[in-house]
Amino acid sequence: MNLYILLTHKKNEMRFLVKKIALKVPILKKAYRDYLINSNRIESKKNHTEFLKIAEGVYLNEKNDTSKLLVGLVKDHATIENEIPGYVLKINSYMKYERFLKNNHIRYEYYDIYKNDWIEKAKRFNIIIWHTNSTPAEIYIAESKIYILEKVLHIHCFPSFHEIWQYEDKNRSAYLYETLLIPSIPTFVSHSKKESLLYAKNVNYPVILKTFIGASSSGVVMVKNKHSLNKHIHKAFGHRGCKTIFPYFRLKNTVYIQKFIADATFDLRIIIVGEKLFGYYRYPPKGDFRASGAGIYEKKELPDEAMRLAVSIKKKLASRLLGIDLLYSQKSLQYYVIETSLFNQIDTAEQLVINGVPGYYDISNDEIVFKEGRYWIQELVLQLVIEQWYSDMK
Repeated sequence: MNLYILLTHKKNEMRFLVKKIALKVPILKKAYRDYLINSNRIESKKNHTEFLKIAEGVYLNEKNDTSKLLVGLVKDHATIENEIPGYVLKINSYMKYERFLKNNHIRYEYYDIYKNDWIEKAKRFNIIIWHTNSTPAEIYIAESKIYILEKVLHIHCFPSFHEIWQYEDKNRSAYLYETLLIPSIPTFVSHSKKESLLYAKNVNYPVILKTFIGASSSGVVMVKNKHSLNKHIHKAFGHRGCKTIFPYFRLKNTVYIQKFIADATFDLRIIIVGEKLFGYYRYPPKGDFRASGAGIYEKKELPDEAMRLAVSIKKKLASRLLGIDLLYSQKSLQYYVIETSLFNQIDTAEQLVINGVPGYYDISNDEIVFKEGRYWIQELVLQLVIEQWYSDMK
């Protein structure tokens, strides 16, 4: 079995091991690079720079004086550049932020937030931009450091501590949905074994069991009977807890269970930044209930009711950028929030297309209007962040 096949078909643990070995052997390193290229994950920096130009430029209001502004730009997924010089991940965000900074003639420097001197180096910047990864290790680093940057050093950060706190943690999101009266799928979150076992005894099956951390349907399974759910609960509250897709991270003393909405035939992914709304439909593979991560999507006109609900959710969660996943129940005639996320995978400048025309919905007024245009979501975010910084400095 060659390296390409091994990397393509084996589980995450095997991929990590193969990658570690491959990067130490020149011949295998080339094979690893070819695997990433063939699987459409990376490309040369030169090609990527040209690809960025497919989107319209995003520009600040000329009245905004940014002459005293210095931005610290954190490279996301920078390990690919270190391991394979000259190549970047296609989902890389920092190059899209960088294009905006260059187009608007804003001073910036790369900021290595992972080094020991991160506090001293941070003091030079007015704004720090960081597209954080969604792994448990990265989220821990982000929460720990953004708190200091924002709350102690008073540096304007994206994401903010409030935004990163609710990112990639379904438990925290569920608490917010309940408190803020957001219409989400009925969810049971408990840190009590006794309560969880009682819930398993009385709930109507099937139910959807999720790990509270993980993306693209990872850690999402359907549980069809009490025996299976009890088995999971005993493991979750046992000495070692439960495995996740991350070999170093286990779940302990927590369960997250959602009602199964049997009549939902699609998901809606809606992305909002500022006064622009984007989105598309996602469908599950045949015989599956999970649309997230399946790669089956359709870009067309979005329902007005869903867009207005998404706008209200974004306001309640007070996030400058938000992806909202909704499903529609024919039985109850309403949309439910599946989950929300600060960052989604953005690898195209066409996050909304209607009748073959890329664009966005203008939500600046009560009437929602479609307008043409190709934009990188990252550039729109940075425009908003800098405008907020400038307003705060007045």
